[in-house]
Amino acid sequence: MREPDPIAETITARLASLQAGGRLSAWSLIVSFLGDAIGPRGGVVSAGTLQAVMQRLGIGAGAVRTAISRLSADGWIERSREGRNSFYRLSGDVEETVRAAERRIYAKTSLLPADAPRSLVIATEPLSDEALGALEPTGALQLAPQLILCFAAVAELPGSLRIPGATLADLSSLEPGDAMRARLAEARHFAEFEELRAAYQPLGTALQQPGSPPPADAMALRCLMIHEWRRLALRVPAIPADLVEPGDPEPGTRALIAAIYAKLLPASEAWLDASATTPSGPLPPPDARLAARFGG
Repeated sequence: MREPDPIAETITARLASLQAGGRLSAWSLIVSFLGDAIGPRGGVVSAGTLQAVMQRLGIGAGAVRTAISRLSADGWIERSREGRNSFYRLSGDVEETVRAAERRIYAKTSLLPADAPRSLVIATEPLSDEALGALEPTGALQLAPQLILCFAAVAELPGSLRIPGATLADLSSLEPGDAMRARLAEARHFAEFEELRAAYQPLGTALQQPGSPPPADAMALRCLMIHEWRRLALRVPAIPADLVEPGDPEPGTRALIAAIYAKLLPASEAWLDASATTPSGPLPPPDARLAARFGG
């Protein structure tokens, strides 16, 4: 009897789960693949390479073409042609955004040092989505519509917060009460962390066994896993380590994703070496970003 393939089983199960939850997006998977796998290797890849990975993830050629048209029309990707072959890359602005997001997606930890500075923003009216979005990279917690606890010094806060009537104050110390600790825990305890860890834990155990995973499946699973992980990594607020509550699900989930990623990396990179093409031939070697992911 043929031994079960844990990678193939995980791909099938996760695709079914995403499909059932309405979260299997062809265009988002394409962006995940271009950012994760192709970004560190020159940024440009052929349509055939992209189609091969998407096909393994259950995305048909028609759906890929539709997604590519949408991404191109919306300015997410740039297309070029060499003879009869098409090639894609993330557009300049999107690539900059993806690179900024990578610092959170592939960080070794989402926790800030225990001695990280803290500050308060007190506004006369609720902050705009733009202002709240600008706070995310520095770490912030909205305590009330007009009150934001920031884990950065006032001098490091984005200029969008310097609005008329707003008070920005550095805190020399912070001793959170029960209500604030509960708010911190709530902000970081996503049910999806537990779901993701439960879904990938068996694979993490299986990959400890000797032997390399099949290259094509390793590439597909790497893309799918980062696609799922990215959503959570970009939502969880960064907080100082001294404020993290026992049972916080993020560190354990991040460690599991990092361990599986490291196991998938050699085989998936071998697949790219053998199968991915650019207008000038094979992909160039990966840059330093790849080796540094998850603190590698």
